[in-house]
Amino acid sequence: MHVLVLRLAILVFAISFVAWCALAVAILVGRVRYDRLRGEASAGVGGPREARRLIDRARRPSRTERGTWRRIAALDRLVHARDPAMRGLLRAAVSDPDEKVAAAGVRALADVGDDWAVDVLLGALREGRVQRSRVASQLEHLAPLPGGRLLPLLRDSDPAVRFWGATLLASYPGIGDARLVMMTHDRDPNVRAAAVETLGTRDTGSARVAILASIDDPVWYVRVHAARSAGQLLGAEAAPSLVRLLADTRWWVRTAAKDALRGIGPDAVSALLATLIDPDAFARNGAAEVLQDVGFVDSLALETPDSPLLERIYAAGGDGMREAAQERIAREKRDREVRAA
Repeated sequence: MHVLVLRLAILVFAISFVAWCALAVAILVGRVRYDRLRGEASAGVGGPREARRLIDRARRPSRTERGTWRRIAALDRLVHARDPAMRGLLRAAVSDPDEKVAAAGVRALADVGDDWAVDVLLGALREGRVQRSRVASQLEHLAPLPGGRLLPLLRDSDPAVRFWGATLLASYPGIGDARLVMMTHDRDPNVRAAAVETLGTRDTGSARVAILASIDDPVWYVRVHAARSAGQLLGAEAAPSLVRLLADTRWWVRTAAKDALRGIGPDAVSALLATLIDPDAFARNGAAEVLQDVGFVDSLALETPDSPLLERIYAAGGDGMREAAQERIAREKRDREVRAA
């Protein structure tokens, strides 16, 4: 029996050792290939003949993974060398059916980083052949260059384009404010969510009104974004509206409202206290939780431990709130005694 176990252990060790060696070799080979391709990409174009060879390689579709990466490396070299063929190749790349080539074209356009590149990226965002999140990431990287060129995206017939237009404008306070306010009434809820989130960066009267109105949006994730923007921009002014969301049927909405109220801090206490008599248990519990987190419960427990209001908060907070508060208060009293001594 012992011999059998020993043989099995030796066999497992041998298999594991061979697998480890194979993995190590694969990593080393992959690293060498990656470094070589990077070296090729960073090298310039040696002359007209070399340029023609790279252009042909960058244009030619490939059936293999290695061929695809050689094609991308050729495109990168031409871009870094600012070869005259670069623009046509990049336009074709971002529309290429090969996702890797299209993504490489988007990255290369960001490296070019001029007005022409921005226009091509905006066109790619509209067409949607490349993942729009990739394109938007590069446009964000190029800020503040896109600037006002983003405005036409807000009027596009495709809601996905309007969504990304509203999202990207978060980096450009003062641009498109009026249109963003209108977009809080867009027929697409994703667009409304993006618009209300971006309006949270605009401290204008119309933005404030639009954000407060969006707190009652029929779609739950729009209400989530509205709660966050309201807490960020409006502060205590938003507290009476935010406490209504503590009774929302969606957990995410209630959580966003609690986070926003915590951010407002002591200025939200009066609105939270009024919610302790709400008929909805979620609302009462959420209000008690936020009152605890902003320090109101501990302060009240230290000053007036027999307060009926404190009992109401404990009742709304549910099991464990009283015990947790009492433990914190006991520690605080001990700390005070130590400091006084």
